[in-house]
Amino acid sequence: MTPSALQLLESLLLPEHPYCHVGVGSPPQWGDGAAGWGARQCLSRVSPSRTGTDMAVFCLLCGKRFQTQSALQQHMEVHAGVRSYICSECNRTFPSHTALKRHLRSHTGDHPYECEFCGSCFRDESTLKGHKRIHTGEKPYECNGCGKKFSLKHQLETHYRVHTGEKPFECKLCHQRSRDYSAMIKHLRTHNGASPYQCTICLEYCPSLSAMQKHMKGHKPEEIPTDWRIEKTYLYLCYV
Repeated sequence: MTPSALQLLESLLLPEHPYCHVGVGSPPQWGDGAAGWGARQCLSRVSPSRTGTDMAVFCLLCGKRFQTQSALQQHMEVHAGVRSYICSECNRTFPSHTALKRHLRSHTGDHPYECEFCGSCFRDESTLKGHKRIHTGEKPYECNGCGKKFSLKHQLETHYRVHTGEKPFECKLCHQRSRDYSAMIKHLRTHNGASPYQCTICLEYCPSLSAMQKHMKGHKPEEIPTDWRIEKTYLYLCYV
């Protein structure tokens, strides 16, 4: 633990220390030596909460639970403002390994556009621009029928179907129509929990397109028909 993180934890532990002992039958006894408690000593004495076989320690600042004390110590550096994880590509610093790992995707070339608010990365600038409206609250797309506003253009286009009655998604199993993809996925689950994609070779269901693509790699090349296309696995039709 860095000195600044240790100092922060020192300032918090003494008044809050009894609350660390979640699930302990009797609280610790405080005597004349209580003021001498330090972060290192306290961390070594923190009693884990116990629920069945789960054991955990908790952050006194945000209540986040950790399975080990070392994980808690690393987490405290985030609250202390420590940024000890350095990107080898641009020397930018981050408070945690997770934040650094997320940032590194911006250097891969596949997702070079990084959101300054949350660190999410995107393939192109226009997609990033649309994403950032989630953070800014900007809604530039307005319905000329009811005045409702949206952050993304495709959200407005989907909304228009409320007024036009258009339902371009059709279930292959029962031919019911839906206005949008999410409504169709919800409908498909009524068919014994069917996922939206079904392998045409072994009839196994997959919850996403990427899962179906991964599933198909498990089939031998000779098992796959020459005219096979990923679209054939869709359990719905889309007319837009």
